[in-house]
Amino acid sequence: MEKEKLDLDYELQKAQQELAESIKVLTAHGFVVDTTEWLTLKRYAKKYGVSIQVVTNWIGRGIIPKDCTMVLHEFNDIRLVKDRPYK
Repeated sequence: MEKEKLDLDYELQKAQQELAESIKVLTAHGFVVDTTEWLTLKRYAKKYGVSIQVVTNWIGRGIIPKDCTMVLHEFNDIRLVKDRPYK
């Protein structure tokens, strides 16, 4: 079975285009989100070695303060968490 080769130049160009489009949408709606400072729940859970359910519970119980979360309605209500350890 032959392994499929990735065209890294193509993938990089595609990622840059998607990033540019995302930035355009966010700035058009008055947002500027520093993606080095905010993570999705899934990425936060993976980075800090907890489950997504634990992160959700921390948000609900106030362990993660409200000012350290945001919901982007323009992106299908995706929830972001500030990238720092909470517990």
